[in-house]
Amino acid sequence: MSEVFNILSWYLVITLVGISALPLAFRFFNKLPGRGVMLARPLGLLIWAFIFWMFISLGILQNDLGGQITAFIGLLVFSTLALRGGKFGELLDWLKTSKRTIRVSEVMFVLLFIGWAWIRGMNPEAAYTEKPMELAFINSILRSPSLPPQDPWLSGYAISYYYFGYVMIAMLTRITAVSASVAFNLSSALWFAMTAAALYGVVYDITSIWGKRQGLTEGFSRRAGLLGPLFVLIISTVEGVLEFL
Repeated sequence: MSEVFNILSWYLVITLVGISALPLAFRFFNKLPGRGVMLARPLGLLIWAFIFWMFISLGILQNDLGGQITAFIGLLVFSTLALRGGKFGELLDWLKTSKRTIRVSEVMFVLLFIGWAWIRGMNPEAAYTEKPMELAFINSILRSPSLPPQDPWLSGYAISYYYFGYVMIAMLTRITAVSASVAFNLSSALWFAMTAAALYGVVYDITSIWGKRQGLTEGFSRRAGLLGPLFVLIISTVEGVLEFL
């Protein structure tokens, strides 16, 4: 039961982040058919984490839950500013006319997030390659009062390595109150699902623009968009198939 709660908490938090960043995605990618909606989650997480990291590095915020909430308020402020100039009405109109496209993307995201979390749950050990180092970095960020975080390998020194991606994971770990070991596997599922949604959006945009010139329906673009995650995340390598055989 705890595993279900952990998955649900991560889904709800990242969805809230995506909804909060939706006006920014709509504003940045206003010329695309999909308006960047499928990129709202990673965009929101990126901006939220960047505000958090920047203000901690400047000594304005602390590396704690209060700092994360303050940074999230910053994300909301930027999103509110992005709705100026009549953009709020445009966003609502687009959402009303694109319900089916959003529904397809969301169902795909949920299924892949849960599916990959289930796969990681069958082999959850943080072993081999860089996994032990990555888990150590997440724990170090969670325990360090400021950034850059303390080096888990060399006492008294800061991490001399690119660690911003681990800051994102640590933020989700802290706000959902799950253990770092569980968050490590949930983050793998989250990257997988967000990448799939982004790929769906990219292929959907390309085929929508091309399809209009060819007289094709929007349904064709929605179906074609599903090929993006399939080819890039599944069929791009047959290593797993060869190992299975």
